[in-house]
Amino acid sequence: MTGVDAHPVATPTLDLSDIRHKAHGMNRLGRRFLGATLAVLGVAIMMIAIAAQTMFINKHDLRLLMWVLIPAVMGAAVVAMLLARPVARDAKRICDAAMRVADGDLSARTGVQRNDELGEAAEMFDVMVDRLDSIEYERSLMLSSISHDLRTPLAALRAAVEAIRDGVAPDPDMYLSGMERQVRALTSLVDDLQLHSRLVSGTLDLDTTRLDLNELVDEAMETLRPLAVQRGVTLLLEAESRVMADADGSQFGRVIRNLLENAIRHAPDESTVVVQVTESAGHALMRVIDEGSGFPEAFRAHAFEPFARADEARDIRTGTAGLGLSIAKGIVTAHHGTISLGDGPGGIVEIRIPSRRTS
Repeated sequence: MTGVDAHPVATPTLDLSDIRHKAHGMNRLGRRFLGATLAVLGVAIMMIAIAAQTMFINKHDLRLLMWVLIPAVMGAAVVAMLLARPVARDAKRICDAAMRVADGDLSARTGVQRNDELGEAAEMFDVMVDRLDSIEYERSLMLSSISHDLRTPLAALRAAVEAIRDGVAPDPDMYLSGMERQVRALTSLVDDLQLHSRLVSGTLDLDTTRLDLNELVDEAMETLRPLAVQRGVTLLLEAESRVMADADGSQFGRVIRNLLENAIRHAPDESTVVVQVTESAGHALMRVIDEGSGFPEAFRAHAFEPFARADEARDIRTGTAGLGLSIAKGIVTAHHGTISLGDGPGGIVEIRIPSRRTS
């Protein structure tokens, strides 16, 4: 039996105690600001005194000059303190917010409003934390959705295996066929997750060639025709003679299949799903239309987000992971195109890509 030696991976740790000590000492910034101001004034007084000695200023004039300088120094010190306090306070607020984020509190914000460099730094910090919060939310949603999507096929596989093992399966071949379907569903989910990861990371490489989009639609329809026949759905292509575009046939074909499968699953029985392909102003246009109830208004705002589902219960029963539209958007965007939901009746998805690829 072979195995893989597991070596612990060292993870960097932060010494937060030292950072907290520095954070609580932010009032030193104000003292340094005051000290720097007083140092400058002290040097100025010294230079004036030296100049007075050099120019042989009499004692009366020197005394008068000192009576003027001393209040000026005191006033400057007060002004320096007044100027330093807001700077030190806002710097400490930024540091405190950073400590809360380091402790895992992604709701922390600086609340600093300034029209200077410190204000810009605080704004950039808040933007960074907003992004971190969004990433953490997406990560939690992804883990929750993946766990949810894996549970159904795994539970079905376990039940089938136990039934066959215990000899209580009335038709083992039927159970094996069901197990094969669940394995295919799991494989499809893993493939979708891998593709989604490549799209998010920007590592998807496109192999673009000059293609006739009508042929891609025909191929997708032939692939999904058994599902359409099972649902009693008619597939219809409405297109001009040839609509050419620079595209990756494999990836763009996947987009068409995703949209067609989604339309077939949500179309009423004995209805028609239409794919319209046209060309206009240097762009290829495609519309996938079904006669279903359309997309719920609450769903439209986040339709292209990962794991978004228009019908949670229905998508779970059909084994889809809610990645279809998200993957379609990623692939279309990689082709410098756009994808959107059209206005009904029915469900309408519209794609627009340049006929000629530009680098």
